[in-house]
Amino acid sequence: MHYLYLHGFTSGASSYKGGYFRERFAEKGQTLHTPDLNGGDFEHLTLSSQLAIVEALADSLDGDLTLLGSSMGAYVAALFAEHHPRVRQLVLIAPAFQFTTRYLKQMDPAVLENWRKSGFIKIFHHAYGENRRLHYGIVEDAARHDANPLARQLPALLIHGLHDEPVPYRYSIDYLADHPGARLLLLSSDHQMADQVEVIWQYVAHFLGL
Repeated sequence: MHYLYLHGFTSGASSYKGGYFRERFAEKGQTLHTPDLNGGDFEHLTLSSQLAIVEALADSLDGDLTLLGSSMGAYVAALFAEHHPRVRQLVLIAPAFQFTTRYLKQMDPAVLENWRKSGFIKIFHHAYGENRRLHYGIVEDAARHDANPLARQLPALLIHGLHDEPVPYRYSIDYLADHPGARLLLLSSDHQMADQVEVIWQYVAHFLGL
């Protein structure tokens, strides 16, 4: 079994949670792969570009896969699992399902319209520590993915914060309704859940049998 951790939006391969989990996996004698989903070109980031990075890594590995992901990375993990039977189980932390439905509703309409017309917006990238441009193509690409239901049934552990404002936990509850084999753990935390990483790891380790 190969384990892959997919970081979130405006994050990177050296994210706090990714690094923490990588150390815990190493203590169990396992390698946790943490690809950089920015692909060296955050400006043109899309869900499809991230999926291509995951596919390239998966193709370099033989055998079954377990995908772990945080926020947008969790959504990418679920999307990838839909069409790759080698993925045997999922761990989805604050999964940012339905990017266009959710993210765009939180944006000022005037800002959104300017983004659509100009083609670019500047947002703060936590991994780079500065504002970076992002092309509107991420919205158009995400809309195509959002239109396709996540239908595949496989073991999945979802972990979500009760006080998550960017991605309300109801999105995980909705996933659970269509995936009766999945489990949901709700924690008293926010979207980042940095204060709960030790608790999260205990549940993840148990779920994966590590």
